[in-house]
Amino acid sequence: MKRHKKLNRRQVLGAMGALPVLGVSQACGADHRDGRSSEQAGLALVTKSDRQEYERLWGLDLDAPDVMARREKMPTGRIGDMTLGRIISGSNLISMNMHSRDLKYVYDLAAAYNTEDRVLMTLKLCEEHGINSIVLKNHNFSKFRLSRYWDEWGGRMKWLADVITTDINKFEALVEEHLKLGAASVYLWGGASDMWYYSKQQGHIVRAYEIMRKYKVPVGICAHQLAPILFCEKEGLKPDYYMKTLHHDRYWSAHPEQNRRFLEMYEPESPDHAFYHDNMFCHRHQETIDFMKDVKAPWIAFKVLAAGAIPAREGLDFAFAGGADFVCLGMFDFQVRQDVALAREAIAKAGSRSRPWIG
Repeated sequence: MKRHKKLNRRQVLGAMGALPVLGVSQACGADHRDGRSSEQAGLALVTKSDRQEYERLWGLDLDAPDVMARREKMPTGRIGDMTLGRIISGSNLISMNMHSRDLKYVYDLAAAYNTEDRVLMTLKLCEEHGINSIVLKNHNFSKFRLSRYWDEWGGRMKWLADVITTDINKFEALVEEHLKLGAASVYLWGGASDMWYYSKQQGHIVRAYEIMRKYKVPVGICAHQLAPILFCEKEGLKPDYYMKTLHHDRYWSAHPEQNRRFLEMYEPESPDHAFYHDNMFCHRHQETIDFMKDVKAPWIAFKVLAAGAIPAREGLDFAFAGGADFVCLGMFDFQVRQDVALAREAIAKAGSRSRPWIG
């Protein structure tokens, strides 16, 4: 991995610009000659501590003894030839896929906060605390210049490519595009698995698996519904990992079980509280736990907080106790330290779970 060029403190501060006056947020810290607005490219600096944290993280040596000690506190597991922390960073907060139900301002709030440099800070903070992988999509690299993280920030984080399409004829080209961007692994998007299964096009799942296998990287199958995972196991597919949602339904915005439909998350949202409104991602959690108990591939659980409806401690405890080997968790920078601590506690408490640790 290419090491970033070391700048001195004066150069770093010069790149960042001046602090805002009277609390007005000034985006800075990026070269805007590419024509993008400062809001798209720079770091919204609000406090002196923001500025200090930017400088600290930019220059952070991941091999320093004290940093190594923090990183090594994160429990790890294996997926294919990759050794990954058992927390994997999600990317919806980069994609601005907020799942905010009827809170329409949340998208704009997140977009204003998570500027390009804020995202890079978050990645470095994750690595500092042992989160050494993230799920990304190709469009994340067009929205933000994420290659800066590896080229300028000394980042080493591996990323798992979420290959998003429901057109099997476009799938291989997209796999290749993600690998050229630097992906360490590729997996089939959960939306494709769900929709292909429901429309009786299960052969597309098999074909996508065969395509991914050609590229000699760890391969995953993702789904929101359990049925595609059952299909893969029945067909004898051997992915290096599964990604499957896992959360309970004991939260206020969960709609009644009798009103849950297989493809509801891909349909128009209902204004009726008794039906789906961007609020549920795991329909039958106990059935998922019971089936995955005998699955031999590593399991990455995602949407474990039901997109923020479940407190972090509760969701992490539930996921790891329920058999997840890894958890994919979307985090803002101010959530990283706490979520890592909660994850380590949840993993320690999950020692008596019925599913053995895999990976």
